[in-house]
Amino acid sequence: MPSVMVTGAWSNLGQAIVDVFHKEGYTVYGTARTPRQDSRISRCYALDLSGEDIAFDGLEELDVLVNNAGLFTETSIEEFDDDDWHSVFDLNVRGLILVTKALLPALRRRDGSIVNVSSINAIHPGFGRTAHYDASKGAVSALTRSLASETGLRVNAVQPGLIAREQLSGSDLEAYWKGHSVRASMMDPADIAQAVLFLAQSRGIYGQCLTVDNGFTLC
Repeated sequence: MPSVMVTGAWSNLGQAIVDVFHKEGYTVYGTARTPRQDSRISRCYALDLSGEDIAFDGLEELDVLVNNAGLFTETSIEEFDDDDWHSVFDLNVRGLILVTKALLPALRRRDGSIVNVSSINAIHPGFGRTAHYDASKGAVSALTRSLASETGLRVNAVQPGLIAREQLSGSDLEAYWKGHSVRASMMDPADIAQAVLFLAQSRGIYGQCLTVDNGFTLC
């Protein structure tokens, strides 16, 4: 049975990714700062991915790593300080590198695949107050290409658009998104999860960043 590790497994998108791999017959592992019970997840590792001690005891082989864990914050350039930078980069970039490093031997034993979760903010300006976040996701997309070249594994990324969530329902941001997309809808996490599964299972695709944004970046 193939296996997958999903970091940030209890986020909105993380849960959709867990679901699609579980339905595909994968043994699913996850990470969370505070794990919860989930019948779809065989084992959840309690880890702070922005910290130093990242280890996956007992995991000797792995088919897929999905680097989904991430942090989004907002602050203007005028209010920006070192804490804003480090909180985002320590998880979105440094954490991704440390997890990948820790799991690389297990992935190599299975000629595995890595899918990173970047963002359209890597290639398109955000909606204001997100320069530090945009830069972190630009780094994720760049790392995707470098990791594919350096490791020889299939390393790719998805660059999702604005993901639908309850807090955005009826907001000005939702209205703006709908008015500037080919398909006038925010992103369904299940659609992004399907793109992650596609990249994980594909052959011959290396170092590519797949934008999944309902056509927002076309408009």
